[in-house]
Amino acid sequence: MSCVTISQWMLKDNALAVSPIDGRYLSKTSSLRTHFSEAALISSRIKIELLYLRFLAKYGVISSLSQSELTTLDELAVFDENAINRVKELERETHHDVKAVEYYLREQFLNKGLEHLVSHLHFAITSEDVNNLAYRLMLRGGLQEVMWPSLIVVLENLNSLSEKYVKLPMLARTHGQAAIPTTFGKELAVFSARLLALLKEIQEVKLQGKFSGAVGAYQAMYLAHPELNWPELSRELVQDLGFELVEVSTQIAPADDLVKVFSIFHRLNSILLDLNQDIWRYISDGWLVQQGKEKFIGSSTMPQKINPIEFENSEGNLVMANAMLEGMMRKLPISRLQRDLSESTVLRNMGSVFAYCLLAYQSLSGGLSKLAADEKAMQQALEANYNILTEAWQTIARKNGDNEAYEKMAKLAKNKVLTQAEWQELSKGVGQELEQLDVSNYLGLSVQLGEQTVAKTKKFIKENSKLSTK
Repeated sequence: MSCVTISQWMLKDNALAVSPIDGRYLSKTSSLRTHFSEAALISSRIKIELLYLRFLAKYGVISSLSQSELTTLDELAVFDENAINRVKELERETHHDVKAVEYYLREQFLNKGLEHLVSHLHFAITSEDVNNLAYRLMLRGGLQEVMWPSLIVVLENLNSLSEKYVKLPMLARTHGQAAIPTTFGKELAVFSARLLALLKEIQEVKLQGKFSGAVGAYQAMYLAHPELNWPELSRELVQDLGFELVEVSTQIAPADDLVKVFSIFHRLNSILLDLNQDIWRYISDGWLVQQGKEKFIGSSTMPQKINPIEFENSEGNLVMANAMLEGMMRKLPISRLQRDLSESTVLRNMGSVFAYCLLAYQSLSGGLSKLAADEKAMQQALEANYNILTEAWQTIARKNGDNEAYEKMAKLAKNKVLTQAEWQELSKGVGQELEQLDVSNYLGLSVQLGEQTVAKTKKFIKENSKLSTK
């Protein structure tokens, strides 16, 4: 047996990663690194510190910035690997992540002829003024560039299946038992409609931020420059970043806007859990076939198996995501007195939350794209039990004045399974509606409802391929 060293494993496969997010699934989650990594957080902090200097100049706290100085600030605001490494070095010395950003910028200012601005780096503000805005920048970027596109792909694949099978009759089950006919496309459209509602909620979310000092009342700012309208400066700065100002706060910005985002994703994930489990059952019943998986191995010992692995993987990752979302929603609204640090480590896990979401969406999208209905199997399930038309019989009979129609059908259908011939005999003379009815056409408005939802979903996707947050 060959010996593989630890270093080889690290280089080859990230097999020493504690989390599968950065190990086994790295290739699938790496797009989130741009938005939720430590480097992304540092980069966002740098941008906010430099933006603040511009506002200090605009409000006359410091002299107006020349075009050359503005260009230098723009250059420093661009993501730089060396900058991230230097900030981390400084953090190891200071044991303070935001102060390390300030010290890094101080070094850069001294090297680039901006020493006259050094005294106003991080002027009269607290770390949380920078942090709360940085995390929201990261969240918005992750939502716009990664999470929204992945959800649109889920919706597209789901809607494509719904449209393809919108007229395909299928046995509906309630409480796990044969109920009445529906169409497969309409049942998928139910999920599309539910998802649309929550995607619209994501669009309406308004992220908020504060920029008001150590306990939210502008003490240091007002002491140094009482002549300035500091709330207005803060409002402009926060709005410049695309957020709404929190006018009254403690040291930290209330996390209610974050909790709203997490709540939407928690509910959305619950819908997708429901979808995964339904698809799993349809595959188990033999009503759905997974295409293009001939080379997949479903079992190490049972050669015939083709497992619904995408849907099971999606389900598992949705459970992980929702568990973390629940924890964040419980924790983030609560901070002792004017501030404690317990939420800091929680916020650093935003990327993990959305990584599990992303994995789930990718697996679900892949699974949906490989599905096909076994129309023969679905038809056989319908024809195996004509009892599913007894609702129709008792309804028409009651329409015609039979007060005991329900009881008659219950007594008959609970004791035996009706055949097609027996149904045809039973329906004679009760009403023309029943004589023309069979298990494939007792569909009500299933097709119309499915088609309406397909059209609405198509329209939404066309108009909202990109996320524009408030």
